[in-house]
Amino acid sequence: MGVKTAVSLPDDLYRRAEQAARQLGVNRSQLYARALTKYLQDIGPDPVTERLNELAGEHAKERAAPEASGAARSMIDSGGWEW
Repeated sequence: MGVKTAVSLPDDLYRRAEQAARQLGVNRSQLYARALTKYLQDIGPDPVTERLNELAGEHAKERAAPEASGAARSMIDSGGWEW
């Protein structure tokens, strides 16, 4: 089972989709799910989101590295962070 949703389609597109579903031997939900999956694969991931995810991953790795936290603690303790 999946999430039920309602969409509005132009009449001609709806008729073409119904015909395609019959020809493929699938129901409307299966046809729309296949079509949307294919479309999303074709357009690929959003490059801005992908880059932000990469940067967030790099930041998380840096924060998780024990040497990074040790260096930060040493800097704070020495007062080297003050201007």
